Amino acid sequence: MNTPLENEIAKRFGILPNFFRLASSDPAIAKNLWGFAQFAYLDNPLPSLFKERLFVYLSRFCEVRYCIARHVGFLAGLGYPAGDSSCLPQSVEVILPLLRRPLPLGEGLLPLLAVCAAFDSPLSSFPEPDSPGEQALFACATHVFLQTPDAPQAHEALRRALGPLNLEQLNLVLAFVRTAHYWTKLHPELVLEDDISHLLATHETLAQCILKDPEARTDSLARQVAAELTSLRKLRLQHESITKAYQELSVDHQYVKHSLLESEENLRELVAVMPAAVYACSREGIITYYNPQAIRIWGRTPGMDDPPWSFLDSRRIYRPDGTLLQPEDAPVRAVLATGVPIVNCELVVERPDLSRINVLANITALRDSAGAVTGAVSIFQDITELKRIQQDREALLHELERSNRELSKFSYAVSHDLQAPVRGVRALTQLLVRRDDSLQEDSSHLLTLIEQATSGMERLIESLLRYAQAGQGQLNRQRVPVEQVIESVRTTLAPLIAETRARIVCKPLPVVEADPVLLEQLLQNLIVNALQYHRPGEAPVIEISGAKSGEMWQFAVKDNGQGIPPNYHDHVFEPLKRLHGSEIPGTGLGLALCRTIVARHGGRIWVESEPSGCGAVFCFTLSAAEEATSISKNWTAA
Repeated sequence: MNTPLENEIAKRFGILPNFFRLASSDPAIAKNLWGFAQFAYLDNPLPSLFKERLFVYLSRFCEVRYCIARHVGFLAGLGYPAGDSSCLPQSVEVILPLLRRPLPLGEGLLPLLAVCAAFDSPLSSFPEPDSPGEQALFACATHVFLQTPDAPQAHEALRRALGPLNLEQLNLVLAFVRTAHYWTKLHPELVLEDDISHLLATHETLAQCILKDPEARTDSLARQVAAELTSLRKLRLQHESITKAYQELSVDHQYVKHSLLESEENLRELVAVMPAAVYACSREGIITYYNPQAIRIWGRTPGMDDPPWSFLDSRRIYRPDGTLLQPEDAPVRAVLATGVPIVNCELVVERPDLSRINVLANITALRDSAGAVTGAVSIFQDITELKRIQQDREALLHELERSNRELSKFSYAVSHDLQAPVRGVRALTQLLVRRDDSLQEDSSHLLTLIEQATSGMERLIESLLRYAQAGQGQLNRQRVPVEQVIESVRTTLAPLIAETRARIVCKPLPVVEADPVLLEQLLQNLIVNALQYHRPGEAPVIEISGAKSGEMWQFAVKDNGQGIPPNYHDHVFEPLKRLHGSEIPGTGLGLALCRTIVARHGGRIWVESEPSGCGAVFCFTLSAAEEATSISKNWTAA
């Protein structure tokens, strides 16, 4: 009577194989052997027919014929293939090619390795019986099973074709087949079941393939030893050839090694003194080399054992327009990912002290002998000074263009205004020549007119000189308290202030960055302009104020004078352009001089006024310095 375990085995296989009766004296052994069979073979997720056919093919190489005979019976329908009752049996005609298929060795294995390499990895479905795909998988599995010299490359081919999970499942099948073969060798009393004996008696050709298979005459160990001996003979010949070649090349090797070391040292010295920063990093973002200039560019020294990307990602890099580059957008990452070099890329590097420098980056990939990217080398050139020179050059060109435009207008106006007094002097001189010397009174009058004309010309020339000087030379920028400048102007204009009985109201004014001499000329011209163009019979009142406007200070000089029509608001700043005739003294260069001074300081000037006699407000902007205020002051003629 069968035990519960034997009944379980018989239900799974469809019969009770004698293989599991060998340890009937110790039920624990049979139970554990059955458990291993279930785990490694029967419940293995590989396809049942694939497992059973592989079991049969591997059993050809076992001296004991029990395993191959029993599993051929499973394939033929005498039981369930791989314990799977749903797996359809195969005919003897389909089984015979499997038993006759030779095991490819050496170069004969190469085409089957190529078949494995052509599979989609991992396999989505296993190949059909007797297909090239099955033959390739069985051949590679058999070399791994027998541990032939071709086993390593066969195992790698299986790994690529099956993927890691299916390969481990296949390894379990191979382990169980190895256990089954060893178990049958240790039990010579094991006999074939009656159904197998009847199958072999019925099919003589099948019996010949199973019982007289030439692959079974030598066991796997003997086959492995023979293969190893053949391999050793080949290795000995190769060793002798390599030894001879090594002896011939040893002297050249030493010479080349010395030359390489010398070249490497020279290259390192050259890179160390280069005026540009040079550093190399691995594909993982680890710094592998840097020269002293790289430390100056970075502002600190990297650690050669820093974690991957920790140093490179710690730098803040900006595009020329000021946009921050995220670490994943760093140029070196693009080179490592694509292998495409970056040439003359302008960047801005922020150092640990928050100072920024402009650099020109050139980055190229480092490759191994196979062409794969292994790292990158970067060259950063500091172009901060070049950028400053370029900006200064652009500013000078802009200033030159402005000066040329002003000069063109100015030359025309000067030639026109200087002609008038010259013509007057010439006409008066001609009158003196034609006059009778007895007419002393007329001559004195003409001489007075000549003196007035030449005095006007002198004033005009002096004004022209001040105007020309204001637009030239280097600005002496410094922190200037505007209130002190107003005090100086008030002292200079004291006679005119007293004459016109003017009152100057100065509100709290800041400190600005400006040329103190030009700033005094600016304010003096605006105040004189307000004093000259006051309304008849009314004392001038001038209010001076300043207010913050963004990063600039905006100043206003307001008067209660005659006002300026809107269509003349731009006209008044042109050189030698006057809205009044000779009844009000002046050269027409005061406001033009003001515009030149403000423009050179990077600000702008304009006028706000209504033509209704409500006065005018001249506004201008200057760069701010430290803010400083004081009490309001009223200045009135004594």
